[in-house]
Amino acid sequence: MLKLRSFSTSCAKKAIFDTLPLKVLKPLQSYAPTFYTHGENIKPLYEPSQFYSQLKSNILQAKERVFIAALYIGHTEQELVDTIRLALDKTPELQVHVLIDCLRGTRVSKGQSSATLLLPLIKDYPNQIKVSMYHTPDLTGILKKALPQRFNESIGLMHLKVYGFDNTVMLSGANLSTDYFTNRQDRYVLFNKQPELSSYYHNLLKLVSNCSYQLLESNKSNEQPYQLVMNQGISDPVKETVLPVIQMGPFNIRQDEKLTLQLLQIADQQKNWTIDLTSGYFNFTEKYKSYILNTRAKFQFLTASPEANGFFNSKGVSRFLPPAYTYIEKKFYKQVKSMKRQNDISIEEYKRPGWTYHAKGLWVKFNDGLPYITMIGSPNFGQRSSERDLEAQAMVITENKDLRNALHKEVGLLHKHSQIVSNETFAKVDRQVPYGVKIATAFVKTML
Repeated sequence: MLKLRSFSTSCAKKAIFDTLPLKVLKPLQSYAPTFYTHGENIKPLYEPSQFYSQLKSNILQAKERVFIAALYIGHTEQELVDTIRLALDKTPELQVHVLIDCLRGTRVSKGQSSATLLLPLIKDYPNQIKVSMYHTPDLTGILKKALPQRFNESIGLMHLKVYGFDNTVMLSGANLSTDYFTNRQDRYVLFNKQPELSSYYHNLLKLVSNCSYQLLESNKSNEQPYQLVMNQGISDPVKETVLPVIQMGPFNIRQDEKLTLQLLQIADQQKNWTIDLTSGYFNFTEKYKSYILNTRAKFQFLTASPEANGFFNSKGVSRFLPPAYTYIEKKFYKQVKSMKRQNDISIEEYKRPGWTYHAKGLWVKFNDGLPYITMIGSPNFGQRSSERDLEAQAMVITENKDLRNALHKEVGLLHKHSQIVSNETFAKVDRQVPYGVKIATAFVKTML
């Protein structure tokens, strides 16, 4: 079983959990390491173009380390690879470590894959860059040989999205491909001047890499060009707390799930809490669903409309995924109504012409309309995130008014392109779910 070292900060901290209204959140510290910072060091970004620009800028400014954990790097992202090359070339001391999923990262599209895209960097800078490719331990033997590409990814993936640069780290749900840089809405939060938090995530990346293949140049001719080989604190008082957690179902590591469920338990004991929760894929685990339906807090859900789902109008079996999510969403909507919670629980769908939706996370408001808490990272609160994939997320707790306003702006911008779900939504002709999809959804729900 994987064991993650605990990390602690040495900074002098304000007793943020000893004063109201945040005192009720103190039990959350028992589920994750705690880091403290200032509100001005935490910065949400709002647009895909900002994410891409910040990503490239931070890579070029890094002096000592760049570490990237993502599902994959898109086969057309030569500019991003060239940015890494430029950083390596101008700063010989720079060390770059990239962690991607092995199944997704070796899938070929138009003659290129993440592996072949990164390979020239390994050839030219062998002492400065390392590329690790995690392979789920649940896909072996006959099953691995029988399942074709894309289908094999349903078994489990490395789904972390962490982007680190020296003492800065950016958490997101976004992958590294053109749509995530242009018109696929996600979330992106920068944590600046955070040496310990950055080291925490860097060590997490190295930990997973120890259980991963390493991408190397092939030493054999007339075959594929690569081979996969197994192998300071802040002294000032602060008002912000960061609780990083991971979820690795295949290794029975469930920090994220435990922290989230504890937060929902606390919410049930409070008055006037509102929780905004978003995921591009509406498929809560039974645990989450039960807590949500029985917690007296108000919930505002935002998910992708079928048109904003990345699989909308795709080829093959994946084209049935949007109606499958519609079916799951409709069943939950009916449960809300049957429990007479429709005044407390609402669902909205993101619908923006030409855009898809991939944002995930939550925000918690107490009674003044501004978030005190946000969770940012890769999990979708669903079956895959809980049981199959590797995920990383952080809970940020703050009293800083500027940061709370920035988080309020972030969630407001996401809802700007949303439409409320009602009975009329599911009565539309284009929202009717084929009977075969309903049957299949019951069997593949844990893979969605």
